[in-house]
Amino acid sequence: MSKVGGLFAVALLLAACVTETAPTWRSGDAVVGHQVARDNCASCHAVERTGDSPKLGALPFRNILAGYRPDWLADDLHTSQAIAPGRMPVFHFGEGHEYDILAWMISIQDAPIHEPGE
Repeated sequence: MSKVGGLFAVALLLAACVTETAPTWRSGDAVVGHQVARDNCASCHAVERTGDSPKLGALPFRNILAGYRPDWLADDLHTSQAIAPGRMPVFHFGEGHEYDILAWMISIQDAPIHEPGE
């Protein structure tokens, strides 16, 4: 390979790295999020489209985003911040699962969600 060809190949690889986007709160998989929610959250929250939460005071997933911006919730879940200090444990869902949980939440909301910028 010539020197120019080698430089061109390196430039293409670098360009591919730069254009790759990081996951965002809109990039989750609702099917995976539903399973993660059932496995980790259903002991306290109603994680389905209907039903009451098993734990008194724990919001059903279908109502959470009416008062919590999804991008903020994704950040809080990603950094394992306590969302309701003293009432909710800190979870480590695994890489990207916070976005999957949000995708599930968005798919079952009763009320419109608060979009960033609103």
